Amino acid sequence: MTKRHAHEIVADSLRTQILEGRYKPGERLPSEGALTEEYGVSRNTVRVALDRLAAANLITRRRGSGSYVNVEIGISHSLGSLRSFTTLLRDLGLEPGISGVEIRRDPSPPLEILGFLPSEAVWLVRRIRTGSGAPFALLDSWLPDRIGSRIDPETLARRQSLYASLAEDLDTRVAEATESIHAEAADEREAQVLGVPFGSPLIVIRRWTYDRAGRPVEYTRSAARGDRYRYVVKLRA
Repeated sequence: MTKRHAHEIVADSLRTQILEGRYKPGERLPSEGALTEEYGVSRNTVRVALDRLAAANLITRRRGSGSYVNVEIGISHSLGSLRSFTTLLRDLGLEPGISGVEIRRDPSPPLEILGFLPSEAVWLVRRIRTGSGAPFALLDSWLPDRIGSRIDPETLARRQSLYASLAEDLDTRVAEATESIHAEAADEREAQVLGVPFGSPLIVIRRWTYDRAGRPVEYTRSAARGDRYRYVVKLRA
């Protein structure tokens, strides 16, 4: 097992506390001196840890004032980019995780696949995506039989990313997608798994994905915590 550096341990601890809400948006973190005593490390180690959190857009460091939790934190996803959840989590400085993997034939797929996938042979891939142990989103993907029947649950759990598993195990690479973004209230299952009150606002992303030949690859519904996910749009005049 690789030994972790002290600054990584401090950064991960503070990151978890920020994401779990112990430190609120706009709140000042303890001083470098206080963190040095709390974690039993050098001041330089604390500074490196805080620099990592600032690079992940979790905090803002103000010279002579301290470090403050950013008002907007969480996964930042730019419109127009086709990226996996694993990549988005790593960009935030979090350790990607996956749990609750379930793969099965779905005799009653959602209406959104009509005209996209053959409804008589559709596979459902269900999983929970976590960042450094904290739940971020529930993902349900429906795939055609030629792909879904060949996905191995253990391999997917090991690779964590569905796109990585498709590319490396099935030689299927996504090339383009269409997305729709909605705000929806968390149902009982979503609230329980994501750790939010029933009816809390979620960001729901529906994605229709194609390979390089223009063939359908997947339809995915992602339900993400509204406080841990945001979309960014750059506009030009």
